[in-house]
Amino acid sequence: MTDIVHGTTTSHPERRYDLDWLRVLAFGLLMLYHLGMLYVASWDYHYKSQYLSSSLEYLMLLSSPWRMLLIWLIAGFALGTVLKRLPGLRAYLQFAGKRTVLLLLPLMVGLWIIVPPQLYAEMVQKDGLSLSYWQFYLAFFELDHPLFANYQRGVWPHVDVNHLWFLRSLWRFTLLAMLLAPLLYLPGLNRLLTRLFTMPIGWFLVWVGALLLLCRYQFSGDSIRDLQGLLFFLLGMALVSVPGFWQQLNACRRPLGWFCLLNYLLLCLLYFQLQQPAQWPDYQQPMRFALRLSFSLQGVAVVAWLLALAQHYLNRPHRYLNVANRAVFPCYLVHQTLLIVAALWLTPHAVGALAEASLILVFTAAASALLVWLGWRLPWCSALIGLNTGYPFSQRQRFCGYLLGALLVSPLALRLLASAI
Repeated sequence: MTDIVHGTTTSHPERRYDLDWLRVLAFGLLMLYHLGMLYVASWDYHYKSQYLSSSLEYLMLLSSPWRMLLIWLIAGFALGTVLKRLPGLRAYLQFAGKRTVLLLLPLMVGLWIIVPPQLYAEMVQKDGLSLSYWQFYLAFFELDHPLFANYQRGVWPHVDVNHLWFLRSLWRFTLLAMLLAPLLYLPGLNRLLTRLFTMPIGWFLVWVGALLLLCRYQFSGDSIRDLQGLLFFLLGMALVSVPGFWQQLNACRRPLGWFCLLNYLLLCLLYFQLQQPAQWPDYQQPMRFALRLSFSLQGVAVVAWLLALAQHYLNRPHRYLNVANRAVFPCYLVHQTLLIVAALWLTPHAVGALAEASLILVFTAAASALLVWLGWRLPWCSALIGLNTGYPFSQRQRFCGYLLGALLVSPLALRLLASAI
């Protein structure tokens, strides 16, 4: 099974190659989604192209309901697979320490090096910032600098996670899940989960979709995103012990596919109608509820459908899967910054929407590939970008590396824990 942080594909009789493939494809889609965010007219983003489109929003709705839910479920399954094999408390503590370093070290690099260009581009566009990037970056390290008076949100003032919120939440969820893991393997709870996950697939869609909808109505802002992510993270952990769920999915591929298609059309229709408030003034609230319900059901239905398709067609190894899995983390780490930097540079040239989007995508892919190549050539620095090179470090070198990493990330870990309480 894919590791939570680093993709590895050594052969194992119980290996889920289908989830390995889905992980790679889901993060690849994330890059395209964030490219699209540069061009959608009414959705907020750190930077916007001059070529905006409202029609593109309907294409974005193809993946908006389920993209991150799938990633969370795969991450939870990966963690559940690992935890089930840990022999005792000492192994749990060692695992928690290593995962803290492997997740928070790239996050720290992201906070102070990778994300700042996104804030610079945002301030150039929204505030007319005229400083050079070097001048901006020197000011960035002053947490009380007046330049950032309107950008105080973050782990520290104006030092925000942006697209790296996933790493912050993944670390928190991992610690929480490790506390809850022993409960998941209690016989009584295990039997209950087995009944829940092996009920007819329609009921599975209903109860999980209802939980997603409840999150939307009871919470707001980032809390919705985090709670829905936690739900699918824990679902992924639970599915490790329920093989009957996977057997049932395989038999429901076609019905799930038809449901996803029809519900997507309904989702687009409802979204369109809500953009025309004058046409249905008395039905805005019912249509808004219907939109949220359709959105929630689409999230769980597409995840189930993709799991079924991947299990049937992709559950086999490939010579490029190992490289692709290892490259996912560093590419995720830098892709949004590369997209925004390229867009900022291309804006004055006015090359046209299609040419601009193509150039941005090519630049982002090439720069990401270069970063992975450099990480492989410099294995001593690879942990900074979350790349598992497989370099044969000695046991002493590994110990020193984890110890140094723990010292470096401890202020960030304490800050994240304090903000979560």
